[in-house]
Amino acid sequence: MRCPRAFAVAFVASLVTLSSSNIAAQSRPSPLVDPAGTVGGGRPLPGPIYETPAFTRAVQRGTRTRIGQPGASNWVQHARYRIAASLDVRASRLAGRETVIYLNRSPDTLRTLAIHLRQNLFAAASPRRESVPITGGVTLGRVAVDGRALSESADTTRPSYSVDGTIMWLRLPAPLVPADSVRLELAWSFTPPPTPSDGREGRDGHVFFLGYWYPEVAVYDDVHGWVADPYLNGAEFYMDPADYDVRITVPHGWVVGATGTLVDSAAVLSPRARAALAQARRSGQVVRVVTPGAGAASAFAGSGATAEWHFTADSVRDFAWGTSDDYAWDATRALVPNGQRAAPDTVAINSFFRLTAKAAAWSKGGARFTRDAIEQMSAYLWPYPWPSMTSMEGVIQGGGMEYPMMTLMQPWADTLSLAGDLMHETGHMWFPMQVGTNETRHPWMDEGLTQFDVAQGMRALYGEPRAGGRPNDSEAGQRALFLGAARGGGDEPLMRYGDLSASDLYFITYYDKTAQVLAALRAVVGPDVFHRALREFGRRWIGRHPYPVDFFNTFDDVAGRDLSWFWDTWFYRAWSLDQALGKVRDDGDSVAITIEDRGLAPMPVLLAVTRADGTVQRVDVPVDVWLGGARTHVVRVARAPAITRIAIDPDGAFPDLDRTNQVWTAPGTR
Repeated sequence: MRCPRAFAVAFVASLVTLSSSNIAAQSRPSPLVDPAGTVGGGRPLPGPIYETPAFTRAVQRGTRTRIGQPGASNWVQHARYRIAASLDVRASRLAGRETVIYLNRSPDTLRTLAIHLRQNLFAAASPRRESVPITGGVTLGRVAVDGRALSESADTTRPSYSVDGTIMWLRLPAPLVPADSVRLELAWSFTPPPTPSDGREGRDGHVFFLGYWYPEVAVYDDVHGWVADPYLNGAEFYMDPADYDVRITVPHGWVVGATGTLVDSAAVLSPRARAALAQARRSGQVVRVVTPGAGAASAFAGSGATAEWHFTADSVRDFAWGTSDDYAWDATRALVPNGQRAAPDTVAINSFFRLTAKAAAWSKGGARFTRDAIEQMSAYLWPYPWPSMTSMEGVIQGGGMEYPMMTLMQPWADTLSLAGDLMHETGHMWFPMQVGTNETRHPWMDEGLTQFDVAQGMRALYGEPRAGGRPNDSEAGQRALFLGAARGGGDEPLMRYGDLSASDLYFITYYDKTAQVLAALRAVVGPDVFHRALREFGRRWIGRHPYPVDFFNTFDDVAGRDLSWFWDTWFYRAWSLDQALGKVRDDGDSVAITIEDRGLAPMPVLLAVTRADGTVQRVDVPVDVWLGGARTHVVRVARAPAITRIAIDPDGAFPDLDRTNQVWTAPGTR
């Protein structure tokens, strides 16, 4: 997500709902202090990768490994959703019913199911991190298991259900044994919140966007079992892959964009509109499918008061949709290389937006930028796997939000800002939509990885430096944002539960700091190894649920090195980096260069020595010189040819707090 928000203080009480194991999973022992430091006394030293007891048990059970591979016994739960929903736009009310077939692939017998009711964020009594409009939350109708209706009750000894904020606990009539399935039936309704709401959904005039809109079974994973963290309107989501068959009824003449593929387009679209879609897919040009206003009626089939739009999607983490009669609809295609075939895969690109001045960038580039993002991320990471991708403008006041095969964003007027926003939200189709990280507990694993990828995609497409756009869409801008906060004391460890992060530092920490840490890692291991390790991490964990240790172990495995000092320093600590040049003196035929490590973060030293003849000598000092506790290190280089300039990290690879102490120039040298 890339949606700045002003956090309220109404979430403190909700933290009591977080289990002690959840909090413990984010912490680790204090570092060792080496007394042998030579400048400023002893320094703390990084330790080995911290592995929680729950993760250790997963390794012992064979579902995880210590080389970053899923274990031979790794499993992921699966569900099939069949949903029918109807939107009453006049009453602003959505009613739905769903059938869920939930398959227990775990080795455990389940006696309860945890189900997310995220619309209860908008119920008066629900805990929350931000203020939101109160619309009453979810009204539940039928709740049944294998045909048996259940009632709400606090009695845990009998089949029933109870609701605690945004979580429903459903006590099954019979235990769900391994390899068996259970059939759930739920009926529900709610009032979509007016915008601004939670930055993920809502209604704005004739625009409705529905995210987090249906009861959804929570994740049961191999590390923690049920991961049923409450939705507090801060951190985001964690879901299992599932298959969806969704029918959405809206007023006739309203377009619907959604996760998945439109089934039987002839039922809702005219021959002219279908021909436009076919032309877009065939030619690769941006083609207008629907223009709102008097002529829009010619784009739709039928003549009734309502229309039913039918979508299917396989192996996606969630399902979202939006609808309006104010939307223009542009379409094109993306071509994604497929190693199995000579011809690339064709991805249908759809973009929905209002024709307003503040959304002017969408008409110029909504579909085009979505296409560019799909193609660029497919080239940098691995091919986009689904048949379509949709971008939608509306209801969000700032930034955007990702959903499987779909993004929702603010009405940008600046084209490069829209391009960057679409690159970010579309980038989430890899992390976490394919690689199923836990965004609630470890936001850096999806937001930070995506923020780093955005900088690579924007540089490849638009170059650097560039005029316009958002500063955080480049590595230089990300670095400036992070270091600006860190210099003011605003730095936090990355391994912190998202909802426990200081509200004003959430985006700086999980987005920009992570991106800078990854850029530093690239400099440590080398670009080729870094890129290979990043893609290998994805390959190993597509369709599964990696934890941070899996990421660390994968990089160690691919790099063939123990990088635990790096993981501890940059993910578990808020240690600053401050490498400085000390004395530079002649010493016989050599020049002795003293390097001072004034911060707490140990890192290699990248030294560039420029000589009078124009040559540049690169000297790399390994991190090991600091891991024994030293605070200074002397590098000796040949005295001739004469040295004119010495610089630490001349390329700005590392997030050093103070660059003013990193350059030495010979007297009399300009």
